Amino acid sequence: MRIAELVEIGRIAFRETERPVTGPGEMVVKVGAVGLCGTDLKAYLRGHPYFTPPCVLGHEFAGTVAEVGPGVDAFHPGEAVVAAPYVECGTCDLCRKGLGELCRRKAFIEGALQEYVRLPADIVRRGTFLLPDGVGPKTGTLAEPLACVVNGVEKAGIAPGETVLVVGGGPMGALLAMIARSITPHVLISEIAPARLDALRSLGLSTVDASAESVTDRLHDAFGAPLADKVLIAVGVRDVAEEAMAWTAPGGTALLFGGLPKDERLTIDPFAVHYQEVSIVGSFGFRLDHFRAAVAWLAEHADQAEHLITDTVPFEQVEDGFHLARSADGLKTVVRLGEHDAG
Repeated sequence: MRIAELVEIGRIAFRETERPVTGPGEMVVKVGAVGLCGTDLKAYLRGHPYFTPPCVLGHEFAGTVAEVGPGVDAFHPGEAVVAAPYVECGTCDLCRKGLGELCRRKAFIEGALQEYVRLPADIVRRGTFLLPDGVGPKTGTLAEPLACVVNGVEKAGIAPGETVLVVGGGPMGALLAMIARSITPHVLISEIAPARLDALRSLGLSTVDASAESVTDRLHDAFGAPLADKVLIAVGVRDVAEEAMAWTAPGGTALLFGGLPKDERLTIDPFAVHYQEVSIVGSFGFRLDHFRAAVAWLAEHADQAEHLITDTVPFEQVEDGFHLARSADGLKTVVRLGEHDAG
């Protein structure tokens, strides 16, 4: 089989290797599509502490079962599946506290930018799901980022009727707005890139062009108040994050969803935190129940979710995909493999 390997920062090369084989409880999946995420992009452009070249990137994927190992009865060759790229152990202190996303004993898959990927037994048993009817491999790649978004929305504690401002209209910001809108109709998303603003509006989302409009004025027009109950910050820029926290209403919550550099520091307004009881929370990754909820959401919103994918490239042009993902001309970029071009 072929793999697309990150051989050095900014360069991916193809090479041939042996197709993986299954052990007890394991499964091999023929990869149909792989979504490119911010982590992949960071590893490709600047390097990432978890991904040292040579390595295979890509963890948002869906495909079809190619082979099942001894003891696997829940899946059969030819079935369309989506798998979580990791599963928590379920037994450590963090897992017992309901923080499986922070588990330090997770089982991981290999990178998915290859024609076949082997799923460890733990992921086969607990983290693999049949793709719902009407959800093709391309749309199925959204399950993982959706799971992260479900976690973020849960941490923010969005309730029906509350007002929500999403700051940052990239693919994750768009997903945050879409999930939030399934809870409350009062959702506004802020972005500055014209192409992304157009794409967000095509999804039926209410937008504010932060480069040309006052966000507080737009909040007042939309919600009758210049602040929002929940502010979901989906950018990794310190100045923007600090400004966004100031748009949180008294008693509200600001969610730091976008990651900032490790050595970055934020200036927090203690008056807002103490006297106005503004909470600041963060979210990272997902638990298995978030992934399961994401697959269920895709089953109900497949047509809407598919429109979030604005660019697809064939496997042979994977580096073009990274350049598309880097630009602000669209939302989600997906790499397609083999005959899996639709859905």
